Amino acid sequence: MPEHKKTIRIGLPGRLTIGRLLITVFVSGLLVSAASVYLAFTTYRMGAVRTLADADGQRIASLVYENLYSVMRKGANRGELDDLVHHIQGHLTDYQVAIVRAEPVAKQYGERPGQAEWRQTDLVLADVLKNGRDFSGTDGRWQRYLLPVKVTGECLTCHSVAHLGDINGVIDVRVPLNALEAPIAALAYPMMYLVLGLLFVLLLVTFLILRALVSRPIQDLALHVNDLFTAKDYTSRLHVGRVWPNEVRSLAVGFNRLMRQVRSSQQRLAEISLRDPLTGLFNRRHFDAVLERAVAEGDSEGHAFAVLLIDLDRFKPINDQYGHAAGDALLIAVGKALMANVRESEVPARIGGDEFAVLAFPSSPEGAIELAHRLRTAVAACTLRLGQEQVSAACSIGISVFPDGGLSASDLLHAADVAMYEDKQTRKRARI
Repeated sequence: MPEHKKTIRIGLPGRLTIGRLLITVFVSGLLVSAASVYLAFTTYRMGAVRTLADADGQRIASLVYENLYSVMRKGANRGELDDLVHHIQGHLTDYQVAIVRAEPVAKQYGERPGQAEWRQTDLVLADVLKNGRDFSGTDGRWQRYLLPVKVTGECLTCHSVAHLGDINGVIDVRVPLNALEAPIAALAYPMMYLVLGLLFVLLLVTFLILRALVSRPIQDLALHVNDLFTAKDYTSRLHVGRVWPNEVRSLAVGFNRLMRQVRSSQQRLAEISLRDPLTGLFNRRHFDAVLERAVAEGDSEGHAFAVLLIDLDRFKPINDQYGHAAGDALLIAVGKALMANVRESEVPARIGGDEFAVLAFPSSPEGAIELAHRLRTAVAACTLRLGQEQVSAACSIGISVFPDGGLSASDLLHAADVAMYEDKQTRKRARI
């Protein structure tokens, strides 16, 4: 069964960038905060107006009560009481003040116009007259306060049909809410604008800090990554800011570490792709590429160089008799010998099983011959002790020199191969 890889999805779908997300959060936060502040101040303003209106209604009702009893103690008649109410109403032009007689008082001293119907239709008034409890409430335009006037010992002198604790009437005070709303609003709205301004500055500073320390580094990292993969250049590193948050710094540092690992892996892969894994010499592909480049540069600049082909003698019997491990060990020893006897600018390579090549840059054809002798001696010094026996290597070497050996890479290799074959036959005849 094929293995299914788990994919972890992070973030939101679509083309939302962190910059756009930050702006969206900033604008949304500003709108929500402004709406919350406005709602809070509006609620506070309405509550403050009603609280002041209620206190104002209680204060006026208490003043009316005190003045009412003050004139009643002096034996005031109905007309004098009406004058008192009109006098109070005249000083409180925006307020409505009324004294409503209870039904027993109305029967004893006469009904005031419209109050009988008022007592029947006004449920709040009827409840206060019945229960004798204060009432405070609003109808949206007025803050209403009802103060019941209860019968005391002094009242029994005039109110012969009343009993102690009965309700003689109600003082009804209505306070206009809009009259108190203007001064409250004059204080509340500047405060609200100040809070909104401070909130805007706070959110703006937060936005700028987040953009500088979080959004911009992440955007730079994203652009850097995109540029790396577009240019396929993994050598540059990301600058890590000193004031970045730890998470962003860790992300940038981790990215730089990852790039170092990528570069190291690339170098290892490049080395593996250019090197023979057994001997450590360059492989055939790299040797051919370097040879082609040397031919092109030699054609244009007239530089001479030499190609040496090296083939080990009697290598197959060693593999057959002692095994491939022994053969590999001998190849490794030959590779080390070749690397130790060429210059850094020269290219030693393993181009086949027991075949090697060197791209050399001698100062003369005699220098190429001298190098071949040095390499032959170094290869002959490669020995292996296998049990009681000692196995040594020997080689045949063919040389071709550019441009005498040919004007192309294939011609040079062919000429060196022919020369190597002749050397091998000469050495074979010498052994016979």
